[in-house]
Amino acid sequence: MPKLTIKKVENENDLKIAQHIREIVFCDEQKVSKEIEFDGLDDICDHFLVLKYNEPIGTARLREKDPGVFKIERVAVLKKNRLNGIGKMLIKEVINMAVNNENLNILFLHSQVYVKDFYKKLGFKEEGQEFLEDEIPHIKMIFEYF
Repeated sequence: MPKLTIKKVENENDLKIAQHIREIVFCDEQKVSKEIEFDGLDDICDHFLVLKYNEPIGTARLREKDPGVFKIERVAVLKKNRLNGIGKMLIKEVINMAVNNENLNILFLHSQVYVKDFYKKLGFKEEGQEFLEDEIPHIKMIFEYF
């Protein structure tokens, strides 16, 4: 198993790296528009980077939408590093960060439908109906293990 670390983004350079990973995964691969992907909310979010031998390969962000209501967003792992447990490790770390916030009441995310089973295995439960975000089917999922 390669040496993997997850770190919270603490500076502008690391944020740019996280944004570049998102651009590759969402804009280039999935054809999400840059206007939607880069929604102007990065400055009010906590961001995380996954490093493999100190090389950035994944990212996620955590945003407090309302007092006590946190949303995991922009989860992206570079293609050649997928299906190796890296996404699972990243989400677990983001969950831990959220759960350690004493204000947390609700933790949720909008999963692309084709990966909802991944989130179910990590303790999320579907809520509501499927919907489209930039023409991609999504489902709201709530973390249910507090």
